[in-house]
Amino acid sequence: MVHVERAAQQGTWICCVPCYWLRRSKAVHKALLTFAMLLVTSLLVTSPVLFLITTLPEGEQPRECLPLDEACIRERDGQEGLCDSKACEEASKRMVAFMRKGMDPCKDFYQFACGGIRDQQPYQPSSSFNMLQAKVDDHLHKLMANKSGHMVGEFEKLGQFYNGCLKFREKPVNFTPVYELLRELGGYLPPKSIAPVDITPLVSRLLRVNGAPLFDFFVDVDLYDRSRSSVFLDLPTKRQEDAFFAENPEEGLRWAKAYSMMEKRQKRAVHEESRAYTMIKSKMEELRSRRIHRIVEGFLPKSMDPKDRASETDLLLQFCLSLSKIYPKHKDLYNWVDVDQRVYVPFNMSYLQESFGYIRWGTLLNATLGAATADLYNHSSRNRDRAPYEDQLVYVYVTAPRYFRSLGKLLNRFSRRIIHNGLLLLYATDTLHDIVNVTGSKDWKLSCFKLTKEVFGEVVGALYVQQYTPQYLETLANRVGGLFERVKETVAERILVKSWLDEETRTQALLKLNSLRGRFHVWPGFHNESLLAREMAEVEIDPDDFFHTVLRRFQQIRTVDDKVLRRNVTEKRRHPYSVNAYYESSTNTIGIPLAMMTAWSWSWDGGPAYAAHATLGSVIGHEILHAFDLHRRRLPLDPDMNVDQWLWITPESWKRLEARIECVARLYARSFWRKVQFYGNDVAVQG
Repeated sequence: MVHVERAAQQGTWICCVPCYWLRRSKAVHKALLTFAMLLVTSLLVTSPVLFLITTLPEGEQPRECLPLDEACIRERDGQEGLCDSKACEEASKRMVAFMRKGMDPCKDFYQFACGGIRDQQPYQPSSSFNMLQAKVDDHLHKLMANKSGHMVGEFEKLGQFYNGCLKFREKPVNFTPVYELLRELGGYLPPKSIAPVDITPLVSRLLRVNGAPLFDFFVDVDLYDRSRSSVFLDLPTKRQEDAFFAENPEEGLRWAKAYSMMEKRQKRAVHEESRAYTMIKSKMEELRSRRIHRIVEGFLPKSMDPKDRASETDLLLQFCLSLSKIYPKHKDLYNWVDVDQRVYVPFNMSYLQESFGYIRWGTLLNATLGAATADLYNHSSRNRDRAPYEDQLVYVYVTAPRYFRSLGKLLNRFSRRIIHNGLLLLYATDTLHDIVNVTGSKDWKLSCFKLTKEVFGEVVGALYVQQYTPQYLETLANRVGGLFERVKETVAERILVKSWLDEETRTQALLKLNSLRGRFHVWPGFHNESLLAREMAEVEIDPDDFFHTVLRRFQQIRTVDDKVLRRNVTEKRRHPYSVNAYYESSTNTIGIPLAMMTAWSWSWDGGPAYAAHATLGSVIGHEILHAFDLHRRRLPLDPDMNVDQWLWITPESWKRLEARIECVARLYARSFWRKVQFYGNDVAVQG
């Protein structure tokens, strides 16, 4: 019995020899203990990391990068060693130049990082939009002066126009051609003459020579049917006093003295910035009145009785200044309509005539655009004998209907004779005066550059664009498009976590953001040599008569027949050399012009990865936020407006947002009252 049992145990022991050895081996025990300690240690280290990764918000997890998004790739993968590229070297120099030495960053970090920016001479070109625009303009100016040999081929006449302007300075000031042109347009109507009842023919004649004292218009792609073009009625061109013509430099000194004397005389209980603004505004009105008065002297007959002359001058000045006063102020433009964002109100022809009956609109458009009206509205040549406008098919888009209503009320206050004479006078003042008054400009070369840009805007755009190859422009647009999508993702992440948004508002905001598009591709027509050749073929440059050369160009730019360069402004992405990003409400689109995209392109060419985000990315973010502007939330301000697209925020969300805005405003007001110098006087402003 015992023998059998021992035999059984002996067999079992033989099968478990490895187990017995593992239990008895000290080396195995040490190895197992070491493994256990390593396992526990690894769990202690990796558990917090795994926890953080699993709880990381969706938006903060590493993003996937597009193949062309080199800044994203460098940010994700990191860079080994120091960045020693030329772009990084330039970026570091710019940063060091902006810093103010000796400033304690713990006390004032802004002054430490940016306090030296205003001490730099010359200013850094990409440190602000104004500096960037100045750099672009300086480069364009050199191109026009043919310093790089680009003014050949299609651009040869552009250079001839610019050089003709420079030579015009050598001739004495002569206003005779201006008054001769005014006589051709209708001439002065004396007090006892019979004035035309209808001002439409005169307005049409002025528009054909680039005169827009009452309103302006242009041709662009239709907002709802991109296959055709439409007419857009716009505000009159408002020229700055020094846009082309600059007053005598001594004028600034007299202005400063006048302001100081006014400060001593007047002690009103109002804020200082109000007096400063009033002074600036009054001075601008004074300059304009003086200019009008000078032109009136030559406009009125020399044989006119002095009393009648004084009375007539007063009436004309009253009309001209009244017209300037109904021009919308900046805050009114912001509330009525975003001119920069191009929100337009569609009118069919019947409703347009009913709303603004002081102009026969069908006659005006036909007379001004000519045969182009049939093409604009896709009418075949067979139907041109019919009425060129079919009421249900044709829409005219109006920028600011309130201004056009105010204009109608103003015109009813003056006689047709005064309106006739006043419109001619305003055309001479705002358009012709700066061209012939060659001694009035402090920098005639700069004046010629501005005039050339104004009358050859599309050709100058082509000159600027053709510095870059189409392949480079395509790559650049794709890079900016990738950055645009990343900024959109970031905005979406913030919308998801904002506590003042209720679910309905959050959903509407995300839908609007999702439908937002970007325009970063340069219009291919700027590289189309045949278009440029056709545009410049009709240009005639008379080296001995610069005034009539300009006048002929004025007439040409108002003609849109078969001139693709002068049409479809939106499709051409505005002027590529303009440093002006924009948001278009009608299409829910943002646009970044070429000048801004190339200014910071070094970020993709070996520069620091953050540069594109800190510069162009902030611009894109700013324009994206315009899609959520709330200043029109309380619409309808105008009964004609369709306001559904602005009603994305609920009253509950608006109340919560208002509370936060009020809190921030109070903090801002307490912290940012500062004294600034205004012509030697300390003026308190909210900076």
